[in-house]
Parts: sequence; C-alpha cells; structure tokens
Amino acid sequence: MVPEPNYIAVLTSEEQYDGELTSELPVADYEFVGSMYMFDLADGTSRSYGTGVVEDVRPVKESVEE
Repeated sequence: MVPEPNYIAVLTSEEQYDGELTSELPVADYEFVGSMYMFDLADGTSRSYGTGVVEDVRPVKESVEE
C-alpha cells in the first residue's frame, strides 16, 4: 500500500519522480536532521536533500467535504 502524501517538498531544481521531472515531491513523512531533510516519498522510496536544495516543505491541504 502506497502512503498518502502529507507534505509537498518544493525543490530549487527539478528532479526525476514517477517518470517525470518535477520540482514538487509528494512526501508521506520527513525528518530534518542538522542541515539535511530526509524524505519518505509517497511512492515508498526515500531521498535526502540538503537545505540548499529544499526551498519549502508545506502540508497538503485537506479537502473540505460538504
């Protein structure tokens, strides 16, 4: 089962993800350690990036159900 993304990591440059180039990665969970972000991505893989590569990490907004 693939985890749902809880965050979006915005990168300063494009990276290969899911067969395409993107600057926004869907993140299931992450940890900030010193000057590194350690991401568990929504596709089940893990990646680490330094603070110079990560522009922002923001929560995925919940959709409002009516």
